[in-house]
Amino acid sequence: MASDTLDATLTSIHRMTPRVKQFVLEVEDHTFSYAPGQHVVIEFEQEGETVQRPYTPVNLPGTDTLALAIKRYEDGTASTWMHERSVGEEITITKPSGNLHLRDLDRDVVFLSTGTGITPMIAMLKQYLNEGSGRAAFLYGERTQEDIMYRETLDHLSADHDNLEVLYSLSHEDWDGPTGFVQSHLDEVVDERFEEPHYYICGIPPMVVDTEEALRERGVEEERILTEGWEQDAV
Repeated sequence: MASDTLDATLTSIHRMTPRVKQFVLEVEDHTFSYAPGQHVVIEFEQEGETVQRPYTPVNLPGTDTLALAIKRYEDGTASTWMHERSVGEEITITKPSGNLHLRDLDRDVVFLSTGTGITPMIAMLKQYLNEGSGRAAFLYGERTQEDIMYRETLDHLSADHDNLEVLYSLSHEDWDGPTGFVQSHLDEVVDERFEEPHYYICGIPPMVVDTEEALRERGVEEERILTEGWEQDAV
């Protein structure tokens, strides 16, 4: 095992949506230390090649456990491999790293995500509600209500914290809530109560790039727009 990898035991598998499972990994005698929002990379061998894919823990650091939510794609090599795993198997992961993490706990924050891009946002939101001092908005876009991840968690957090507002937007279902692109609903949540917030964005690259451009057009400075940083090249 390389010095920058860990052997984790898969201790729990829970189906969250028709295509998403949550996997709980434990590394005995190890304490994970990372900035919420950072990711680990799962590594495995398939047909003589090493496959590596990043996934972000939704839980906070300080324990020997990581919780990863992984969506299965029909042509997804790593997601299919993970969805075929069983409790008790060992999974090789790298130590956490990445560019997406809270920069200022005293600043108002806006989290905007689609799909499994929600995972770093959940971790950062938990940290912010524990340690932050401002207002928080959480905007999450999915296809249908059935696809919404961590809805109970977000609804509970919103009920417990007066400084948090949560908005779900659906692109493929008519319902009583917002519809269409989630970034089109920013003005419904981010109003005069927010003072120069930091915007954290994660999801499919076209959404990330579109949101970045929309924020720049509104005069939001580059240093207040935070992403993983690779999305522009993927569009």
